[in-house]
Amino acid sequence: MILIRADANPKIGSGHIMRCLSIAEALQKRGKEVCFISADERSEEILRKRQQAHILLHTDYADMEGELPMLLPLLLQKKPEFIVIDSYFVTPGYLEAIGKYTKTVYVDDKKLFSYSVDMVLNYNIYGDEQFYGTVSEKGRDALQAEGFKHPCFLLGTQYAPLREEFRNVPYKVRKQAENVLITTGGNDKYNLAGKILKEALAGKETKKLRYHVVSGAFNKNLSALQEIAGSHSNVSIHRNVMRMAELMQDCDIAVTAGGSTMYELCAVGIPIICFSFVDNQEQIVKTFLKKGLVCFGGDYPAEQEEMLRGAVGALAFLSENYERRKEYSKKERKLVDGFGAERIAEKLCAGFCQGEK
Repeated sequence: MILIRADANPKIGSGHIMRCLSIAEALQKRGKEVCFISADERSEEILRKRQQAHILLHTDYADMEGELPMLLPLLLQKKPEFIVIDSYFVTPGYLEAIGKYTKTVYVDDKKLFSYSVDMVLNYNIYGDEQFYGTVSEKGRDALQAEGFKHPCFLLGTQYAPLREEFRNVPYKVRKQAENVLITTGGNDKYNLAGKILKEALAGKETKKLRYHVVSGAFNKNLSALQEIAGSHSNVSIHRNVMRMAELMQDCDIAVTAGGSTMYELCAVGIPIICFSFVDNQEQIVKTFLKKGLVCFGGDYPAEQEEMLRGAVGALAFLSENYERRKEYSKKERKLVDGFGAERIAEKLCAGFCQGEK
């Protein structure tokens, strides 16, 4: 039995659950029994659709230590091989308490503190050893003598946990760009999909492109998006998409928020225009830009209207620049191959080696 602790809700979106689902499915293909643990019923619909066993704690997802009285007895009962934890609300005390009952794997984006766990997974483009630093053998022995675990690390985009549909996806960069994908995450609290769409439909070079807008599970702006689509024949709204790779495959350019979707787009090879609107996206966007993998990059809370104009300006540029789109597509596909979840499952099933990279 392997447990996965993750949540999805309108506040945090569905990214934590979705990437853990990819890991879960890879583990299940290796014969492992997996059960999700979530704070409340807001995660339940996603897990049921994917036919995943799950337990609800009926707790506050943002108060991780407060759930320990419910979680620790579960660990005693289930006796898992290990638990995978994916939440920004973990604390040192929470990880320490769980670590007394089972091996722990933490899915990280931020390096909140030094994690006393058995394994850290950071598949982001910036998730290299320098992000965490190194510990000498002498220092590691000292930490372990004090009861502090020094984790092994799975770092970098080779471990991006994508669904099987993103492996070996055929993609052709078409000379004439016609279809644009717009995706802004699970909740899109600023209605950025709608704002970008309106800006693009008003642009001289972009108004005639065809737009495919993905509305996430917790998007409260769905009716506003549908209203735009109702008055523009070149706008389609996609909700509850089960085969995302196929939709991406049919598009020539993607306008996306930073996050796990960027790695999916890379696996397919769609030229990307990216932006950020929450703090954990900023480093992703900046690193993609630094490596020459994407067009544009900005922070909506800081730049707002300027960011919207810049995104649509970049769209006009890319739609007319076939060579740049080919360049981006080639680089992206080299960065992510879609087999990250399999690599994670292989490492987890093989055991935990101190200091392994």
